[in-house]
Amino acid sequence: MTDSSRHGDIHWPNTHFLQSVADSSQFPDIDLPQVAVAGHSNVGKSSLMNALFGRKGLVKTSKNPGCTRLLNLFDVDASLLVVDLPGYGYARAPKKEQKRWIHMIEGYLAHADLKLVLMLLDIRHGPKDSDLQLIEWLNEGGLRWLPVATKADKLSGNQRSKRLQEMTDAMGGMLSPIPTSSFKGTGIDTLRNTIEQEMRP
Repeated sequence: MTDSSRHGDIHWPNTHFLQSVADSSQFPDIDLPQVAVAGHSNVGKSSLMNALFGRKGLVKTSKNPGCTRLLNLFDVDASLLVVDLPGYGYARAPKKEQKRWIHMIEGYLAHADLKLVLMLLDIRHGPKDSDLQLIEWLNEGGLRWLPVATKADKLSGNQRSKRLQEMTDAMGGMLSPIPTSSFKGTGIDTLRNTIEQEMRP
């Protein structure tokens, strides 16, 4: 099946930015299932979310990693709340700022009514130590997570298959990443459908 998001179709037509908050205590009083999007600061999180929403520019992208410093909330068709978490692991950020981001992410994940965490990983590099630490934290907390390999267009078919297997092995062999490309639209429909399936009672 061809990813129709590649052709500009909008599958979640009423998606809109809701607000930014510094921690979960500032969340609006909204009773929607939540999906969090986590990943390293240069993993291509904003581009993937724009592709997922079918809305260019809805999530602000930047050439400078580490720009997301708050929890950014997006209302999807009044049926789903997608929470964009600050990118972690940005080496140039001051240590104090890095600790604040980590505290914010862990504080949200510990108290949110989460259905799913999308764990974004650059397919060219696989999971880094910081990714594996977060995955371990999610497992210990009993939180459901789904690995998503970004920038799949950067590798050839054989390279991509090999790297996906390596990533699966590195994460314990239980979950295989969904390969995606924000540029070509690869895997976007699959990811969107998977999220919708996870939201069903």
